[in-house]
Amino acid sequence: MSFDVSGDAYDRFMGRYSRELAPVFADFGEIGADQSVLDVGCGSGVLTEELARRLGPERVAAVDPSPLVEVCAARLPDADVRQGAAEELPWPDGSFDSALAQLVIHFLDDPVVGVAEMGRVVRQGGVVAVCSWDFTAMQLLRTFWESVQHLDPAAPAETLPYATLDGLTALGADAGLESVETAALEVSSWYEDFDELWDSFLLGVGPAGQYCLSLPPDKQAAVREEYRRRIGDPAGSFTLTASAWAVRGRVPDRR
Repeated sequence: MSFDVSGDAYDRFMGRYSRELAPVFADFGEIGADQSVLDVGCGSGVLTEELARRLGPERVAAVDPSPLVEVCAARLPDADVRQGAAEELPWPDGSFDSALAQLVIHFLDDPVVGVAEMGRVVRQGGVVAVCSWDFTAMQLLRTFWESVQHLDPAAPAETLPYATLDGLTALGADAGLESVETAALEVSSWYEDFDELWDSFLLGVGPAGQYCLSLPPDKQAAVREEYRRRIGDPAGSFTLTASAWAVRGRVPDRR
């Protein structure tokens, strides 16, 4: 499993971007005071923490099928954190004012069912919002796979379904949401040096980390040097940028 890793490993690799994205995505999801919110695919709890900061942990619930959910539960003991799948959420109809899913839609077995389930547990008129990396504008991952395929054109590529605005719009509509809107959400992450960046791939997080660890030492070293070249051979600190596509819609009248 790509995310059967420690919370620290996730935070060092992708969590650093998720943490920058969380407040921007929560704003897009129109999260405000006195709401109850569900974080679907919470992982280690990056977005969950942002929601708890805004609303108080007692107004926040979270769910994830991976072992990372235990990290989220430990971070937020007063939130309602459960292990489970997006396609079968363990809450009754209309339990929340909103439901958000940050950077997980492409890992669901059935994204349409997952988003429809988010709509089921949200009240009529409430907001359901999801987001996915715009892979072409996500330097961390795009540069890795470009480096891999430059050295081995037959190597696999990491592709993300619903990673376009049109795809997410269709997803929202297929899941039964109304008033569907989309936006691009821009973030970045600062690295002290190239070793900090490369070492995060060696933690085995996600498809890129798993693939990196599967390479023999000589090929891994070649990908490392190609990656360094592609980002300008930094001698000191540097920043990588990322963009996520986001979609939100409202739950229709169930009558």
